[in-house]
Amino acid sequence: MKKKIGTILDEDLIYRAKQVALSEQQALNQLLENALKMYLDLLEKKKNTGRKNISEETRGVMNISPDVLKAIMEEEGIFEAD
Repeated sequence: MKKKIGTILDEDLIYRAKQVALSEQQALNQLLENALKMYLDLLEKKKNTGRKNISEETRGVMNISPDVLKAIMEEEGIFEAD
């Protein structure tokens, strides 16, 4: 659903946007909507790029020896289905 908004923009910016919209044969509102979407997508991508995946974030959290881990993994009932 689209919603009308009101805003104030620099006169030169509006002129440039109108020129591009005209050359691209699209409505000014479509040009502005596409530009805003591209900008917001870029911000989201930058934000998500800085995040590590879960294995990197939790790496080293459990400080147990390989022997203790092996003993846990070999316990009965850990991997059996009911």
